[in-house]
This record gives sequence, C-alpha cells and structure tokens, in this order.
Amino acid sequence: MKIELLKEPFLEYGNDFISDDPKMGIAAGGFFSLSNNTHRSELHYAIIGTNVNIEGVKKWIDQFENPIEAVSDDVAITEDAAIVNGEVFDNMLDLEDESSLFHELAVVSQDRIKKDITETFSDKGENESYQSVNKRLNPDFPGFNSEHPFYCKFVNDEANNISIKDAKITEIMDDTSLTDFDKVIRICDLYIEAYNFLISKSLSKAEVCFITIPSRVFKRLASLPYKGNRFFNLRRYLKAQLITLPNAIPVQIILEDTFVGTKKSLQDLSMQAWNFCVANYYKNTGTPWTLSLKDKNSCFIGISFHRVLSSESNVMRSSVAQAFNYEGKGIIFVGEQFEWDTKKNNTPAPHLSHEYAKKLIIDVINEYKAYNKNLPPTRIVIHKTTDFWDSKTNAEYAEVEGLKYGIREVLGDNVDIDLVSIKTADIKLLRKHGNFPVIRGSLLHMDEVTGILYTTGYIPYYETFPGGHIPHPLEISIFEAESSLKKICEEVLALTKMNFNNCNYYNSLPITIQFAQKVGEVIQYIDDGATPPNRYFFYM
Repeated sequence: MKIELLKEPFLEYGNDFISDDPKMGIAAGGFFSLSNNTHRSELHYAIIGTNVNIEGVKKWIDQFENPIEAVSDDVAITEDAAIVNGEVFDNMLDLEDESSLFHELAVVSQDRIKKDITETFSDKGENESYQSVNKRLNPDFPGFNSEHPFYCKFVNDEANNISIKDAKITEIMDDTSLTDFDKVIRICDLYIEAYNFLISKSLSKAEVCFITIPSRVFKRLASLPYKGNRFFNLRRYLKAQLITLPNAIPVQIILEDTFVGTKKSLQDLSMQAWNFCVANYYKNTGTPWTLSLKDKNSCFIGISFHRVLSSESNVMRSSVAQAFNYEGKGIIFVGEQFEWDTKKNNTPAPHLSHEYAKKLIIDVINEYKAYNKNLPPTRIVIHKTTDFWDSKTNAEYAEVEGLKYGIREVLGDNVDIDLVSIKTADIKLLRKHGNFPVIRGSLLHMDEVTGILYTTGYIPYYETFPGGHIPHPLEISIFEAESSLKKICEEVLALTKMNFNNCNYYNSLPITIQFAQKVGEVIQYIDDGATPPNRYFFYM
C-alpha cells in the first residue's frame, strides 16, 4: 500500500483562463461560453406565484445585478453524500440504518469542527484574514450584468409573470373538507395550469421559470405521510408534473423564506448570488467552465440505482444513468423498473441483467451522440455504484458482457472501456497531528486496482476545511480498464468540480452519480406514460 496526494484538478474558463477555483476562475476569465461562441448575453426568466411573491423574487434577483460584499465566513459546504447498496444519499442523515458507520459519521457535531477551527487560529492577530471573512472561501460577488466578468444579465418580461391568487390558496388551505394530501394536489394544480399557459401561450419565450411557494403552504404541506413510513413531497411532485409537459423549460422552485431572508441556515447573500447565477446560466444552455483535460473525447457515464417508492413490496428497483462530456453537458436516462430479490441474490446491492445492461448503454450512447453534435466518443468510462458482475459471477446478471457488447455495437471495437465501481469506503485515514482532516485528493493505493480517495477534506487554497461533517472517502475499484488507477482517480476528483447547481470548490461525488438521488426522487412522481426529460439541468 502507498499514499499519494493527487494534484487539485484545474478548470478552464473564458479567455483560456485556468484555475482550480470556480469563483476565482469566473471573476478573472468569465464563463467558458465566451471562448466557444455559445455565450448568452441575456437570461430571460418568468415567475409564477402570488403577486406579493412575484414582487419579492424580482427584487431578490435584482440585487444580483450589482456587486455584493461577502460578510459571512460561515459558508461550509454542507453537501455530504454517501453511496450505500447502490443508492446515492445526498445527505448522510437520510440513511435509515442508525447502526451504520455512515449514520454515526453524519451525526458528528458541526460545533466540534467549528471549535477546532476557531482554536487553530485563535492566536492570530486581529488584522489577519481568519478574524474576518475568508475572501477565498467566500469572495465578493462582482455583479451579474453586461459588464465583466459575466457579460450576461437577467431579463424579465413582466407579461410572462403569472399570478396565483392568494385568496384561492387560502380557500384551499382553509377547506376543512379536504385532506392535506388533497390540498397539496389542488395547490400544485394552480401552478401547473399557470406554467402550462406560460410555455404554450406566452408571446415571448422565457428560458427558465421560477416557481415561488408561500411559506405557510410549505411549512404545512411540504412532506406528508404516505403509504406507511413513506412521505409525499410537494416540491418533487410539482417539479415532476412541470418538466414532463410538452415544450417544458427548466424550473427552479424558490421558497418564500429564501427571498425574504427568513430561511434557517441561509447562505450569505454573496454566496446565494454566485450559486443562483451560475446555475441558471447553465440552465440557459451556457457553459460556466469545463474540465481541463487533454482527452476531450471521453464520455463519462454513471449508473446508480434507486428504490421505486410506489412499489407495494419495496423490491422494485430502477437504474439512473447520467452521461457527461468534458464540458459538463449531460443527459439523464432512467432505465426500466426491475425486481431485485435481496435474499435470492444474497446481496441488497442491485445488478443488471445482460439484456437490461445492453439496452441501457445503447440508449445512453445513442442519445449522448445526438447531444454531442453527433460526435462519437473514443473512450467510455462507466462509474457504477455497485460491483460489476460478469457471467462467471452470475450468469443471470452478466452486466459486464451486456455493457461491453452494447458499447461496441454502437461504437465499434476500437473504443476504450473503463469499468469502475465507486462506493463509500469503510476505511478512513487519520492525521496524527492537527485539527483538520486529511487533505482532499489523498489517495491510498490498496493494490493496483483499488484505491481509497478523499474527494473532501482540508483545502490548502482555503487554508481550512469547508465541510460540515468529518469527511469520508470513496472506494474506487477497477473491474476492467485501459487506464491506470491514478488516472481514474484524477478524473473522479475532477468530476467532483462539475456540479453547476452551485459554485462550490468541490462536491463529494463526481457529477456522473452526484444527481442520482435527485433524479430518482423526482421520477417517482412522474405520471404513467409521461416521458422524463433527458437533459440534466431539468433536475437541478
């Protein structure tokens, strides 16, 4: 075994600027779209909500036009995902098994981490940056407008803003003849009707729609008991209904508590601006940044699993495949449902049958080619959240042969194939001295095909650990590959920087599997017969 520290991956921005930090890269070079002639100088949006909330959201967005000074240092990256039995959990507290290692890590007090950080720098002078705002971790926002660095501005055609009558919401909320479940459906119907009018009848086209939910509605109806220990989620249901309508445009649901500033643990306004503007620029088909890779012909595909919540027996599974190019342009493909017998197969971690795997990968690659200007990739990298099974392991679930046959059927025999399992590791590395955890990028080589990789941890650039939990690493296992373990891990580390839903320095999972849970959560609420959209930004 050996330990090495991988270099922090660099990203490419406008004007050929290279940086490892998205905020600094954008501030200096601008969006990558400026370099490849795909830049959009205007982002047209619509708002659906009560009159008061429409006014509030517009005022909130208008703030982002001007520079915003960062005033808070409490900007920890709270996203801390885990992979258990093939399923991705965006928040470790979502895990049900309280006896698991992951749950134990999840409930570690954030106060202890903050206390360690405070004690570490308590002896520094008052004029040093640790006594004020760490402007590397939380830089000032330069203003989203037609000037440098964004060269883009929000535009709202007020004719596209559709009002939901507050009196109608009140009538539904106060109707004692309705169950809470009925109230959710009826309130969502108001938004669905308004959104359908927007995308089918409006005279000018909006590129993104902001849906505002009143605080009193969300606090009472956000999550309702449904089928035993399951819950019906208002936001997921509403998004599923909206994005499956014909001619749908991306939507973002904004809670009233967010734009009025009363939401608990709300980010500093400068950080809100960074994340909001970058995410919606991407939803407008822009490219904020790209991977700085020599090989630009690789297709990175993630395959993960989720339970079908509508299943009475709780044995149904479905796969989620996410495919991305080096620019972070991605598609989502939801596989067919299948039954997974935990007892019969002697593992709770699902696997794919030969034909299922073959069909899934053929569909994904064909869709990817169409999305990638019909350019076929010369290399396919598959990140899978469970081990790979071949015909020697299990003849019924010979997914390896299915995947390889499918890839070569579409791309021929000369394509390179890397099959890689990514799971949350049981092994942890500990530092002998110091108050901070191990450095992000630390790689423990268990052998030639297995490594323990820290995608979270101490960041030398920030001179701190910007996390809310003790970091836990990923186990990277190569089943079959043309590439080395080090190269595979370097790419995994780079792909943790491609989540355009925020402007973070990193996320804990590569983008290939980062959104698996969110996709799985939303598609639970898609009506039978409706087709889930295959563009990644619809699920952001």
